[in-house]
Amino acid sequence: MPSAELILVNGNIITMYPEQPKAQAVAIKHGRFAAVGTNQQILSHADEKTKNIDLKGKTVVPGFIDAHVHGASMGQILSQVNLRDAKSIKQIQRRVRQRATETPEGQWIIGRGWDQDRLTERRHPSRFDLDQAAPNHPVLLLRVCGHIGSINSEAMKKAGISKKTKPPKGGLIDRHPKTGEPNGVLRENALNLVFDVLPETTEEELEDTCLRACKIMVEKGITSAHWMISSSAELRALQRLDNRNLLPLRIYAVIPVELLDNIVALGLSTRFGGEKIRIGSVKILADGSLGARTAALKKPYADAPETKGMLLYSQDKLEMLVERAHKSDLQLAIHSIGDRTSEIVLKILEKVLEKTPKENHRHRLEHVSVLNQRLLDKLRRIKAIASVQPHFIVSDFWITDRLGTSRARWTYALRSLNEETIMIGGSDAPVEPVSPILGIYAAVARESFHEERLTVDEALRCYTINAAYGSFEEDIKGSIEKGKLADLIVLSRDPFKTAPEQIREIEVEMTIMGGTVVYASSQ
Repeated sequence: MPSAELILVNGNIITMYPEQPKAQAVAIKHGRFAAVGTNQQILSHADEKTKNIDLKGKTVVPGFIDAHVHGASMGQILSQVNLRDAKSIKQIQRRVRQRATETPEGQWIIGRGWDQDRLTERRHPSRFDLDQAAPNHPVLLLRVCGHIGSINSEAMKKAGISKKTKPPKGGLIDRHPKTGEPNGVLRENALNLVFDVLPETTEEELEDTCLRACKIMVEKGITSAHWMISSSAELRALQRLDNRNLLPLRIYAVIPVELLDNIVALGLSTRFGGEKIRIGSVKILADGSLGARTAALKKPYADAPETKGMLLYSQDKLEMLVERAHKSDLQLAIHSIGDRTSEIVLKILEKVLEKTPKENHRHRLEHVSVLNQRLLDKLRRIKAIASVQPHFIVSDFWITDRLGTSRARWTYALRSLNEETIMIGGSDAPVEPVSPILGIYAAVARESFHEERLTVDEALRCYTINAAYGSFEEDIKGSIEKGKLADLIVLSRDPFKTAPEQIREIEVEMTIMGGTVVYASSQ
């Protein structure tokens, strides 16, 4: 019997493999699980060259799969002005003012993380607020969700935004109600006016940004990421890192719909690639966010009855994109938060599937936040995957005020989704913390609408075997079983024996990807 390169013994191994749900030890050879079983069985795979890790009773689970993460944005935010805990516009101004003292005049100051519902002023920062803080620098501050941004007058000049500027389709420029002058608040596609004039990132900077994000992810136990690609340059950066054997995790690249024609022209389809990087879904951003009140609802927002949010595409345009991707053998990942949006998206998917049937399409609705029973029934019928981010339950403390009790009851309805379709879990980092542990905690210990709680097993499946199914990879990852990629993590505590409210305290002590230790805590 050929010897293993690495064995892990004396563990509480939770495999997520129904035929062998628990084990004591595993043997790893050539980056895959060579055997899973008892200590005695696994020790027979070892010789003097085999590395042995004594788990000392610690819990092991399959490597986490984050099914929705914005890797480059997550890396970039580390060097931006962090506004996540800002409690007032004055505090935002102080942080921008401090960054201005460290930044050469005329260079951009970029920040992210503010939330008007956490600010004492209960409003968006305006151009006039930011002018006071940094009059000689162009400033862009994104809301935590990334769907609204505030800019100052200098940034408006750079972007060519004036009273006469018309917003692009799917975008809004907020204006003074009497003068019509822009107040510096941009929504959805209007942000592109600013993004288009930001300084270009060099290849080296982009690689460094991606590596920083990867480092954080493996520390949180993530061995695979459904990585929301923002540009072809970002995908090239990941490929260069892989060519140099620097990637510590696996990438399922979710490509923006703006690159759809390029992908089709090259003849690429979902699953093209190798075990480290492969082409995944085509992402379509169909509406906005609940925090920005730009998610498209069937009825007005309870706390802003003048708006129902907004669709970012006409129904005809959306149908054309969906059909083109579907016919090109590309999985779809459609950002759909509001109930109006999901109704339209599911109607389009149903129509496209009737015209061009495909049993194993695995098209995904990303977020699929505001639901009702009719939408759940349709999700089940067309076998669409629900890609959810449970930590929104914790962050969106205002959900009942925003939607009213009846709609809030059907928002982030995880148990209902789990009963109707395959559900996969992600973070949406940097919008939410990039931590599957926190996602599992949010799903299991939720304080509102207890009837929508998940069990630990159901929540863990979302970040392991279900997430692998969401990328057509359940045959090679997502569970600890012989022949699969040797991706696993060691936890400080057993989540199945931990009180729900204490799950968030569990720490990742070791991350192993393909049989290689890519992270080990100092404990």
